[in-house]
Amino acid sequence: MKFNNPRVLSRTATAIYAVGLALAVLVVAVPAQSQSSTTLDRSSALAKIDEMIGDVERIMGLKALAPIPRDLLTREEINSLVSSRLKEEDAAESIHDEELFLQLFGFVEKRFDLAEGVIDTLTEQATALYDYKTKTLYLSTWTPEDMQEYALVHELAHALADQHFDLGKYIDKSKSADGDLARSAVIEGQASWVMTEWVMRQSGRSLRDNSQLAAAAAGASRYEVTEYPVFSSQPLYLREAMLFPYTQGMIFQQAVIDRYGDDGFSHVFRHPPASTRQVIDANTYFAALQDPSPRLPRFKMRGFKRSSRGDVGQFDHRVLLQQHLSERDADRLAPRWRAGRYDIWKNATGSEAVLRYASDWANAQAAESYFTAYQQVLESKWEKMDVTHRSDIRVEGVGDNGRFIITLNRARVTSLEGLPDNTMASHTDSSNKQGPAE
Repeated sequence: MKFNNPRVLSRTATAIYAVGLALAVLVVAVPAQSQSSTTLDRSSALAKIDEMIGDVERIMGLKALAPIPRDLLTREEINSLVSSRLKEEDAAESIHDEELFLQLFGFVEKRFDLAEGVIDTLTEQATALYDYKTKTLYLSTWTPEDMQEYALVHELAHALADQHFDLGKYIDKSKSADGDLARSAVIEGQASWVMTEWVMRQSGRSLRDNSQLAAAAAGASRYEVTEYPVFSSQPLYLREAMLFPYTQGMIFQQAVIDRYGDDGFSHVFRHPPASTRQVIDANTYFAALQDPSPRLPRFKMRGFKRSSRGDVGQFDHRVLLQQHLSERDADRLAPRWRAGRYDIWKNATGSEAVLRYASDWANAQAAESYFTAYQQVLESKWEKMDVTHRSDIRVEGVGDNGRFIITLNRARVTSLEGLPDNTMASHTDSSNKQGPAE
């Protein structure tokens, strides 16, 4: 893991996506099935790979460069594989950092176990997977026969992409957690598009130049996933982080294919989206618009050390607004987001944590709307919120974790949360000067 990007799991499921897991529950146009314990016939199940590889090659315009190893896995073996990948990625510290990020922003409860939630959810759903570390395609032993072909097409798309573009390096080259999620959307969105196109071709139809059909197929995935109890019991952020690469990623891939045709399959790997904003709004991807990095508010923190830092993308802001306000507010405000950044500082014992956060918006009016909305977020995520000062550009008081200060400065909103009583803080964001933490 890269130290400069310790928040590798915003990404919450991206560390898992990075091992190549495909959640077959998201197989579009295939109804959710009860998971049978019947063991598949090994030879007939895996032989389908050779029968289907030609179809996938024709859809993607890519040829298999080498034979694709394949095997069957039991539920216990899939659980073990997911767990081992987390350990291989040295993810224990990263998971702790991500849990703290999720807790401080109010995405999850304080005692939420992120690793357990991810592993349990993927074990419940994964009917097939491609592991790009071993270059092996796996089919689960409980995959119903009528779902095997759908799952295998999805995984074969991963295998072909990996042979041509090396999915491991593709993920590793990302420079941010939000970028990680965007690249996961390329990987899973493309495989979902290929799988759905394969289904459409069985009846003489196609997704090409049919964005409405692609959107409908992605929407069907969101409906099907509700039938899985473990998934449905997870916090909103985890559910959305797992869905985003498949649903929004598929819609993004549709836009790229509509623009570039067959070259679109390669284009997204040669020119990856830089952020979830570019995945959500493909026009920003085509225009190569970059998300700037806003400066964080100044303050002094003797006895505190920075434990993690990273970006807070459009995806994060959308879920934050949806969870603490409403989906309507998320639809209204999130598209006006332009940049977000945070860091977390802890004292020597780890008993206190300070969240420092900044977000930039499309204009002053959008920032003012978010300034108001974020106060509602604080009221929602905390059990207590006592305001001691309020003006048009500044709100301060005491919350569950300590003192807080929120400021509005033109198109920027900043926040300091969890400040000890003896901590001095500037009343401005750091537009003119960086504090010692920078």
